[in-house]
Amino acid sequence: MNVTIDQLELPRASAHAAQALEIITGPEPDSKKLEQAILRDPILASTLLRYANSPLNRRRQEITNVPTALRLLGLKSVHSAIITATMHSLLPDDSSLGKQILDHLLATSLMCKLIAGQCCRPSADDLEFLGLIHDVGMLVLASNFSTAYQNILTTAMNEGTGIDRLEQAEFGLSHDSVSAHVAHNFRLPEQHVELLRSFHHREAVSEANDASTRDICILALAHRLLNECGEDSLPLPETLHESTDQLKQVLGISGQMIETIVGEYSALTSGSSE
Repeated sequence: MNVTIDQLELPRASAHAAQALEIITGPEPDSKKLEQAILRDPILASTLLRYANSPLNRRRQEITNVPTALRLLGLKSVHSAIITATMHSLLPDDSSLGKQILDHLLATSLMCKLIAGQCCRPSADDLEFLGLIHDVGMLVLASNFSTAYQNILTTAMNEGTGIDRLEQAEFGLSHDSVSAHVAHNFRLPEQHVELLRSFHHREAVSEANDASTRDICILALAHRLLNECGEDSLPLPETLHESTDQLKQVLGISGQMIETIVGEYSALTSGSSE
């Protein structure tokens, strides 16, 4: 079949989440209006509190109210919470495949942020965004074509074929273009939108001369590390053009830094339900 993006049911922010998104991405965000918008959306409010108390953000005392969460987290983290809440709304309650994909997104998001902390700390929050939404196209395709997508997943796992290639054969598009479309709707940086559009269909990166190629390598390295250390609950065969050693070299990351990243990831996620 040939599927176009406008035929798909896409994740859409609720009215209050859309209002919050408008405030966050506006030229002069109004913190009081943002608080009111979030408080009017129980799902968004609860997601924000879970995010505030997640392993990466957890503090000595549990954060139990939205005003405190907003004060401590900052706008980019609230943006992440809006995206997470909206993706949850796309999932049927009994969708084990959808939950696995969402877990994969959350794991990649955390790993991207930890890698960025070693090589480009000021961009760590942006890389967290990128990891959170990078494979959202999988989630969209799985929710729209559950049986066909489960078959694609089974074939990919059994044959080791890149799931993006099987998607292209089945639907006439891969999750890359869908992810880019959703990223644009959620107002991610345009360089990340374009990165997602061709992540699996590009030339291998041999040097990182700009932020875009650096971010490609961080996203690819996050996948490699999650697979190698067995931390990904959904180790899907995806087309990755660089080996771990190549990515380490391009990013200037040492073996000791990799051990630190993996150790931090394990410590943050140990015993966590997030």
